[in-house]
Amino acid sequence: MNILLTGGSGFVGRRFLDIASSDWRITTLGRTKLECSNSVICDLSDKISVREAANVLKDSLFDAIVHLAAFVPKTAEEDTIENVVAGNITATVNLLEFFGSRAPKIIFGSTAEVYDQSMISGEITEVNAVKPYSYYGATKLSSEFIMQSFAAKNNKELSILRFSVMYGGFDPIARAIPNFIRAALNSETITIRGAEVLRDYVHIDDVAKSIMCAITSQGSGVLNIGTGRGVSIYDAAKEIVNSTDSRSKIDIQSAAGGVDIVLNIEKAKKSIGYEPSVLFPAKLKKMIDEYRK
Repeated sequence: MNILLTGGSGFVGRRFLDIASSDWRITTLGRTKLECSNSVICDLSDKISVREAANVLKDSLFDAIVHLAAFVPKTAEEDTIENVVAGNITATVNLLEFFGSRAPKIIFGSTAEVYDQSMISGEITEVNAVKPYSYYGATKLSSEFIMQSFAAKNNKELSILRFSVMYGGFDPIARAIPNFIRAALNSETITIRGAEVLRDYVHIDDVAKSIMCAITSQGSGVLNIGTGRGVSIYDAAKEIVNSTDSRSKIDIQSAAGGVDIVLNIEKAKKSIGYEPSVLFPAKLKKMIDEYRK
């Protein structure tokens, strides 16, 4: 397999590279030079930079393009229109313009944040209403539509993978699990709201595996990638406190509040053969060890 990868230095991209690079030839596009078969420096939000990268790779064709590059706000304050439009929509458009014709298959990493939380009742399927509540989610959904139009116009096979809440490895994003770990290691109070609310925590290994399934299978379409299993926010925090032998106390601000985010993954199972193999809290201690370092 000859793969063009964006976002290779990111949370998902790093793990995908770890798993796939030994078997496949992977060319990466990004701002960071990576240790892989072929790494090309490129700012996807800058059209001139992407054109230059396309010239460097002018004779290269690929079996698949895996687009994981994105501007993911590390904090709520970073979720600005300017940041996410450049890092998500503009980057996607530039990638498709200069590289979209070079592969028959495209895999796009999206997010469960595109779903309309006000319309959720029970497990979330791919036909649930979409209405992002963040600029980040809005630009990921916009990129989905751009990808779908491009694929239809150019006869490309497209898989849009909507990832659930991820954990595993060192994660710079201010997600719940990393926040809980940091607090527990410092014996700080963990404050939680919506203690009984469920989250579908999917391990980064399974996320990387889902990308490989999408590349090697004949399936396509919009696919939920999670575990299909909900864990309460309180239980997740308690597990982290116990796993770190922390003196942290858990301050429950409210039991309810918010909606359960648990993805139905039956379509991904049938379409691309995805099957999660890591269920929370599996590999949590390995993740904690990375934070200790």
